[in-house]
Amino acid sequence: MITKTSLSHPTMIAKIRLGMRLAALGKGDQMNGHGTRVYVANAKGHNIMRIDWHKRTKAFVFYGSESRRIEPMIREAFRLSRNANV
Repeated sequence: MITKTSLSHPTMIAKIRLGMRLAALGKGDQMNGHGTRVYVANAKGHNIMRIDWHKRTKAFVFYGSESRRIEPMIREAFRLSRNANV
């Protein structure tokens, strides 16, 4: 189960940032995806999140389990990780 606390771990934040970068560059194949879609895996190697980059709207869409959108949870995780580093 994905939570904002588990997502705010520095390793997971780094994976999400890398995934966002690769999706925006169209290099999803470097993270188990293709084109502008990447998959983020947990420590066990299981895909727990999908990141899609939509060129037309210039926006990322984050999906968790059962293809549920989790953008608010991602924003909160980034906010938590930023506050932890201060």
